[in-house]
Amino acid sequence: MGTQTRTETVTSNQKTEPWSGAQPYYASLYADAEAARKNGSPSPYPNSTVIDWSKPTQDAYSNMEAIARNGSALNGNAQGVANGVMTGSAYDGTPKTTYENLQQGLNPSANPYSGMVNAVANGALANGFGGTGALAQGAQWNNPGVLATALAGLSANNGATPGAAALAGSAGNNPAVGAFGSQTGYTNSGLGLAKDAASLASTNPALAAFQGASGYTNGSLDQARGLAGTAGNNPALAGFQGATGYNNSALPAQQAFASYLANNGNPAGSMLQSTANGDYLNSNPYIDQAIKNSNQTFVDQFNNSIAPGVDSTMAKAGRLGSGAYASLRNTAEEATAKAMATNSGNMMYNNYNSERTNQLNAQNAIGNLYQQNVGNVQNALNSLSSTDQAQQAARLSALTGLSSTSDAATKNAIAANQNAANIDSNQQAQRLAAITGMGNTSDAIAKNAINASQNVANIDSQQQAQRLAAMTGLGNFSDSATKNAIAANQNYGNISNMEQSQRLAAAGQLGNQAVAQQSSNLGYLNQLSDLYKYDTTNQIGAMNTGANLANQDFANQLSNAGLQLNAANGQTSAQNAQVAQQLQAAGMAPGLRANDYADSQALLGVGQAQQARDGAFLQDDINKWNAQQNAVWTGLINQANILNGGNFNNTSGTQTKPIYTNNMAQATGAIGSIAGLMAK
Repeated sequence: MGTQTRTETVTSNQKTEPWSGAQPYYASLYADAEAARKNGSPSPYPNSTVIDWSKPTQDAYSNMEAIARNGSALNGNAQGVANGVMTGSAYDGTPKTTYENLQQGLNPSANPYSGMVNAVANGALANGFGGTGALAQGAQWNNPGVLATALAGLSANNGATPGAAALAGSAGNNPAVGAFGSQTGYTNSGLGLAKDAASLASTNPALAAFQGASGYTNGSLDQARGLAGTAGNNPALAGFQGATGYNNSALPAQQAFASYLANNGNPAGSMLQSTANGDYLNSNPYIDQAIKNSNQTFVDQFNNSIAPGVDSTMAKAGRLGSGAYASLRNTAEEATAKAMATNSGNMMYNNYNSERTNQLNAQNAIGNLYQQNVGNVQNALNSLSSTDQAQQAARLSALTGLSSTSDAATKNAIAANQNAANIDSNQQAQRLAAITGMGNTSDAIAKNAINASQNVANIDSQQQAQRLAAMTGLGNFSDSATKNAIAANQNYGNISNMEQSQRLAAAGQLGNQAVAQQSSNLGYLNQLSDLYKYDTTNQIGAMNTGANLANQDFANQLSNAGLQLNAANGQTSAQNAQVAQQLQAAGMAPGLRANDYADSQALLGVGQAQQARDGAFLQDDINKWNAQQNAVWTGLINQANILNGGNFNNTSGTQTKPIYTNNMAQATGAIGSIAGLMAK
C-alpha cells in the first residue's frame, strides 16, 4: 500500500481578545472616537479650494478674445491677393494688349514708289517732253534751198554777173567752219569731277571699321568658359560622399550586447528551476524527525496521563484485565494513534503547501526573470534599432545633401555653359553683323563705283558725241564751202550762168543754213533727251531711295515690335514674380496671424505660473487644516495601533485540506506506539 490522499473538513473557531490591561484604554479610545465624531471632526476646509484666474491670465484671455473678435487685416489682404490672382485683376493688361497687337501683325502698307517704278519701266516718261514728235517732224523737214535751186535752174540770166566774182571770192569763207572747228576739241567740265567721284566711290571708311569688327571677341568669354569648367566642382560633394557610408561607433557594441542577452538567460533561473519543477515536494529531510518530535507529546501524554488514568480507574472498579478494560485501553490507544496520525498529516500537508508555495513562487520568479530578460533583449534591440535608424538617417541625410549639392552643381554647370554659349553666340552675332555690315558697305561701294563709272562713261560719251558732231559739221560745211567755191568758180567762169550760179549759191547757202538750223535743233533735242534721261535716272534713284526708306521703316517696325515683345515678356515675368511674392506673403498670413497670439500666450504662461504658485500656497493651507482637523483621529489611530499589537480578532469558518497518508507507515507507527505504551 502506497501513499494516499484524502480530504478532511475542519471547522475552527478562534477568539482573540486584548489583554486585560489594555481593555480600559480601548474603552477610552472608543469613547474619544465617538465624541470626536459627534463634534463633526474632521470638518472640511472652510474656504474655497478653487484658485481664481490671475491678472495676467485674465489679461491674456481678454487679449486673445479681442484679437479673435477684431480679426486681422492680414487675412483680408491674403484673400484679396488670392482673389486677384484667380480673377486676373492682379495682372496688368498692358502685356496682353501688346501680345494681341503683335499677333495681328504689322500690316505694312504697299511701297508708294512701286507704281512709279512700274510706270517708268513701261515707258510712261518716254514721251513726256514731246521729243519724239519733234524728231519725227525734223525727219520730214524739206530744205527750201532745193526748191529755190530748182527754180533758179529754170530762170534766165538776170544780169547778176557783177556779183558772181564777189560771191566766188567769199564762197569758201563759211563762218560756221570756224565755229565747228573750235568745237571738235570740246571738253565737258563735269568730266573731271565725275572721275574724282568715281575714284572716291570705291573707298568707304566704314569698310575698314566693319572688317576690324568682324573678328570681334567678347572679353568675358574666357572668364565664362573658365567658370563653366569649374561650376560643377562643388567642394561639398566630397564631404557628402564621405558621409554616405557613416557608421555609428556604438552599433557593434549594441549588437554584441543584444546577441549576448538573446543567448544567455538570467543565472538565477537555473537555481530556481529545481524548486519550480517540484523536486522538493515530499522530500523534506527534516519532516520525519519533526513529526516524531511533535507526536512525542501525544505518546508522553498517553503514557503519563491517559494510560495510568485508565488503569487506575479500572483497578478501582475491580475491572482491571476485563474486557471493558481492554476496550477502554483500545479506545484510548486508537484516539492517541489517531491524534498522532492527524498531527502527522497536518504537518505533511503544511510542508506540502509550503513547498507548493515555494514552487509557485519559483515559477513566478522564473517567469519574471524571463520577462525581465525578454525586456532587456527588447530594449537592447530597440536601442540597436534606434542607433541603426539614426545611422541610416545620417546616411540618407548625406545622400540627400549629396543629391541636392550635385544637382545644384549640375545646374550651375549648365547655367555657366549656357552663359558661355550665350556670350559666344552673341560674339558670333556681333561678328556676323560686322560681316553683314562689311558686305553691305562693300556692295554699296561697288554700286557707287559702278554708278560713278557709268556717270564718267556717260559724260565721256556725251563729250565724244559733241566732238563727233562738231567734226561732222566741220566736214559738211567745209565740203559745202568747197563745193560752193567750185560752183562759184564755175559760175564765175560761166558768165552766162553767173546769175544761176549766184542763185544756186544762195540756195546752197540757204540749204546749208537750214541744215545748220536743223542740226542745231537736233542738238537741242539730244540735250533735251539727255536731260530727260538724267531726270528719269534721278526719279528712279529717288524712288529706290524711298523704297529703301520704306523697307527700313518696316525693319524699324519689326525691331520696335521685338522691343515691345521683350518689354511685354519682361513685364509679364515681373508681374508673375510680383504675384508669386504676393502669394508667398499671403501664405505667410496665417503664421503672422498666429504671432498675434504669441504675446498673449506668453502672458497666459505667466498667469498660469502665478496660479500654480497660488494653488501651492492654498494646498499648503488645506494640508495644514486637514492635519489640524485629523490630529485627534491620528492620535486615536496611533493609540489603537499600539494597543492592537496582538492583532486580535474573532474568526470562524470551515476549511477543506488534503491529508497525505502512508497507510503502511501509519499502521506500523500506530502498532509501534501502542506496543510501546503497552510495554510501559
